[in-house]
Amino acid sequence: HMSALRVEPGKTLNNRFGAFRHNDMVGRRYGAQLLSLDGRKYVYLLRPTPELWTASLSHRTQILYIADISMICLQLELGPGAVVVEAGTGSGSLSHALARAVGPTARLHTYEF
Repeated sequence: HMSALRVEPGKTLNNRFGAFRHNDMVGRRYGAQLLSLDGRKYVYLLRPTPELWTASLSHRTQILYIADISMICLQLELGPGAVVVEAGTGSGSLSHALARAVGPTARLHTYEF
């Protein structure tokens, strides 16, 4: 199970794998394995990607999943330098993937009412 976590000094994450101090996460490399306080279980510290963000979002509304997002990017023939206008930002799951697909030299305009 994946979940997003805001790391805050002095706090502790408690889950089914044990207790993990936020302070122990700071400065660690992405992909590092962090042992629980009892040393018996572990979690991995992962770099946030559009795919992980989509998988860890709470689903209050219908979101697009990775397979749908991939097809949308393919059908739109998105690439570096493209200009994209999105109607309905929603969770930002699609927006995040679109921005990565078009790269830093492109423009993504997203509107939420």
